[in-house]
Amino acid sequence: MSILISLIGEQPIPNLLPIRHYQPFATLAVHSDKTATAAGRLEKLIASQVHFWPLCVDAYDIRAIQAAILTEIEQRQLAANDLIFNLTGGTKPMSLAAYFAARALGAPMVYLQTEGKRSRLFRYEFRQGEPMLTEDKFLPGLITIDDYLQAYIGREYGQRKSVPDDDGHRFEQAVAEALRPVLDEMQLAVNLKGSVDVDLIVRCDNQVGIVEAKLGKNHMKQAIDQLNTAAGQTFLGTYTQKFLASDQDWNAYPDLKELASARQITIIELPNSRGQSSLSAENQAKVQQAVLADLGKPAKRQSSI
Repeated sequence: MSILISLIGEQPIPNLLPIRHYQPFATLAVHSDKTATAAGRLEKLIASQVHFWPLCVDAYDIRAIQAAILTEIEQRQLAANDLIFNLTGGTKPMSLAAYFAARALGAPMVYLQTEGKRSRLFRYEFRQGEPMLTEDKFLPGLITIDDYLQAYIGREYGQRKSVPDDDGHRFEQAVAEALRPVLDEMQLAVNLKGSVDVDLIVRCDNQVGIVEAKLGKNHMKQAIDQLNTAAGQTFLGTYTQKFLASDQDWNAYPDLKELASARQITIIELPNSRGQSSLSAENQAKVQQAVLADLGKPAKRQSSI
């Protein structure tokens, strides 16, 4: 029986991935008042597979956090060799407190790092009181787009309202069909919290991105703002990759190009796409390469959804 000690912060995926990887009997979810809602979303997502034990602590008092964790472990009569501490989430004082608690018990620790757009898990064990790196591995795909959305916004998403069959919609569909063969998963026309629409949500392994596909210069600024909002803290979080597929030459709009770069949006220029039911071979390769690069997959990768 394993128990995963999870530190709940604003980014839920570093908590979810180790839970999916280790499949523990339970997770002790250490959260603060500010992250209680995030803890609640995680509980709803994993409750059918993993017991969820919430523990509310002060976010910055290291000694108090450590004492609360150790007291909870003692009261639940948990054995040290059943524990794994995930140091990835929470505030830095929470991570320090969890480290001191793990050292006091001699329990192993893990840390999840997104490196090269891949989920890399480091495991440490104490040897003669000193932490030693004992495992370093890349995690396979462990989540779906639905998992990702639930972790960030719960069930507050659905299908976008129907759109007219015009050039803009056909361009969106053409981009989707170009990407479909190389992705692990994709969802089209998603509405977030009833207020923000996203053309495409895409996933490779554990990396998720959002794509806006827009024709013409009049929608360029709107698309930048839409992507920035959707990938903000209130919605899908800053780990979400952002893409803007456009038929425009962005060198002609240096201010907008600079704004997109500042907001870490990858611009994909797909010229001569208006009115086409599918992208040219050159444009298909361009959109595939751009999206796969930011999602950490080789451009030649082929898989079916």
